[in-house]
Amino acid sequence: AVVSTQSTGGARHLGATIGTSDFSKQYVDEQVDEWIAMVTNLAEIARTHPHLAYNNFIRSLRFKWVYLQRTIPDTAASFSRLEAVIRDKLIPNLVGRYCSDLERRVLALPISLGGLGIDDPSKTAEHMYANSTFITEPLVEGILNHSTDITKIEEKCAERRSECQLREMKRRRGEKEALEEGNRTLKLTLELNTEPGASSWLTDKPVAALGRELSQLEFVDAISLRYNFHVANLPSVCVCKKENSADHALSCSHGGFTISRHNEIRDALADFCSHAGLKSVEIEKTLQTVNPMDFPHTANTAPDARMDIFCIGMWRRQMSSFVDVSIFHPGAPSYKERLNKGTPMKTLYKEKAARKKRAYNRRVVEKEGGSFTPFILSTSGGLGVEAEQILKLLATKLSLRHHDPYHEVITFLRTRIRFALLRSMLIALRGMRKKIDIPSMAGYDWHLFE
Repeated sequence: AVVSTQSTGGARHLGATIGTSDFSKQYVDEQVDEWIAMVTNLAEIARTHPHLAYNNFIRSLRFKWVYLQRTIPDTAASFSRLEAVIRDKLIPNLVGRYCSDLERRVLALPISLGGLGIDDPSKTAEHMYANSTFITEPLVEGILNHSTDITKIEEKCAERRSECQLREMKRRRGEKEALEEGNRTLKLTLELNTEPGASSWLTDKPVAALGRELSQLEFVDAISLRYNFHVANLPSVCVCKKENSADHALSCSHGGFTISRHNEIRDALADFCSHAGLKSVEIEKTLQTVNPMDFPHTANTAPDARMDIFCIGMWRRQMSSFVDVSIFHPGAPSYKERLNKGTPMKTLYKEKAARKKRAYNRRVVEKEGGSFTPFILSTSGGLGVEAEQILKLLATKLSLRHHDPYHEVITFLRTRIRFALLRSMLIALRGMRKKIDIPSMAGYDWHLFE
């Protein structure tokens, strides 16, 4: 309904305004004040539950001002006050630090481009209004011309909506490229963040029952790893006597965390195989013994060589399939140096897969009569070509077996793999690597209180 307010020079209409620019500005300022209060309250929640607060902002709160930006022009100045609260209160509580201008622009990028999707409302206002007027122009013309061809008008609006979406994505990609220009470290960081599946832990709902809600420290650490921020309160020296850092903690073999990380992915993948209906699923299956003289020196001919996962029917019915998992950390010195020199991540995945194939493929094919597939992934969440093929195959089988949409199944698989990987990384980051001497319980009188 339209409420007439002659004394104030305008009226509210369907969440927007009709009237003078002063009336519109007053209305926008009032709405911004309400949203500032909401963001301030959310920032307080983010002190203890940043994962929940971030999810609320991304899925709900940020859309409250989208309609107003689309329907009222020249609102950027009013939204600058809201941006100040987002930058100075909400973001520090979410990521555990105050951000520089460059970091704020990175966090404003869409999640699909490596950001957090926390837009700067003072910068989106102009684009929102321009896109809205462009999309609805055929509708306005139809009303003014008393057109009755609604179908044609809707088609024109749909075409313009698609055009705007493409134009908007091109604009955001341009922003990303401008940030990356001359900054190889940032370019590499965003490249890792945009790998398929790398950001699934951010887009998924934080459901504690599924093990997908991160604590305050876990969420801050996860964001720090995502953007290569300094991780606070880590020991300066590792138990291996080397200088400690986040990259070192994720690569150091002391404490057994690298093995634990590997086993988490192995067990999750074996679980997928079982639910997909594959037969004889087995982990750590020992291969048959071979004569080392019959194989090249690059092959693993050890008598106790094992495969992470064995199953029947993965690629072909009644055919044995062997899968071996390998995880590498792009931040390790050997990989980091190559990446900084321009080596693409795809090359690292291919090299890791080729190394696994040289070690096991011939032995599996000739001695076991089966197929061998390496499952390569990085700590950033990216997958090698063969790993992608395995997940897509299992998603297809699960979709047909349980009558669920394929896109939901593949998203579930990626998310579970990503959370298993992320949690194991967070444990490795701060886990105890030094063995503690525990007094022996031998000779203890267990019947003391009987």
